Amino acid sequence: MPRRAWRVTALVAMVALFALALQRMDLTRAWAELGTIRAAWIGAALLCYVAILPLWATQWHLLAPPAPSLTRRRMLEVVAMTSSVLNTTPMFVGEATGVLLLATRAGIGRGAALSVLAMDQLLVGLAKLVVLSSVALTVALPTWMTSALISLLVAVAALLIALAVASWRHADVARLTDRMLPRRFRGRLTAFGPALAPLRSPARGGGALLLALAKKAAEVLAILCVQRAFGLSLPLSSAVLVLATLNVATLLPLTPANVGIYEAATIVAYQWLGVSAEQALGIAVVQHLCFFVALALPGYWWLAGAKRLTPTI
Repeated sequence: MPRRAWRVTALVAMVALFALALQRMDLTRAWAELGTIRAAWIGAALLCYVAILPLWATQWHLLAPPAPSLTRRRMLEVVAMTSSVLNTTPMFVGEATGVLLLATRAGIGRGAALSVLAMDQLLVGLAKLVVLSSVALTVALPTWMTSALISLLVAVAALLIALAVASWRHADVARLTDRMLPRRFRGRLTAFGPALAPLRSPARGGGALLLALAKKAAEVLAILCVQRAFGLSLPLSSAVLVLATLNVATLLPLTPANVGIYEAATIVAYQWLGVSAEQALGIAVVQHLCFFVALALPGYWWLAGAKRLTPTI
């Protein structure tokens, strides 16, 4: 209940601030900005966002232990449907769906699926740290972004230490959990540590990290394409700044698909860059729509086209 109350309070505050900001904008001018969009650049932005899915699937295929039914196409299917749920449901539903799909459709078991998700979250955190650090090297960060960077650094370091211990000392961890946990949880956690093998392999771990950075690079390119669609010729650092602001604002997803939060964060970033509030609003709406179409709709298309989704284990 306290967590729910905090989320509701934060959501109400965000909506109130967003509504107050809208009152200060010329919405007629903001709507007119949408009429100046260059369609070719929007198509390029969609392609950049869509490219995230195969990169993500390759990353998970690299992190997952071998399984007879685990093909790159199957992993792309799992990633696409996981992305759809992540971008349309409340917090933690998408993560739980990803574990379930990895265990059933990919056929790697729930313990190994949990390890893939844990390593994925670690890599996402590391990639976000790279983005925020890149911004810090070019501009003076505001206090709130500096605080977020420090908090993220602490969280990623803690997760890295925990996963490193679980990976390198998995036998000791398994013996400890056998004494502390009920029998029904032991098998899953026993598989968790050994499945963290990519952390013990520079080739697999390093490759997965490069893919995580490639996903962020695709997002930066998509943001640049949306800028060009609105006739803006801003430097590469501007797109990195926008992405860094979004990474901070969406650390805790308070709304499904971060509706409202995404737009507010994008507007803040562009106003910091000197873009008018009306044009920033148009960019934010179009950019979020491109993101949603590219990363949420393919999974539902895949789901609708499948005759059945039966478990493979």
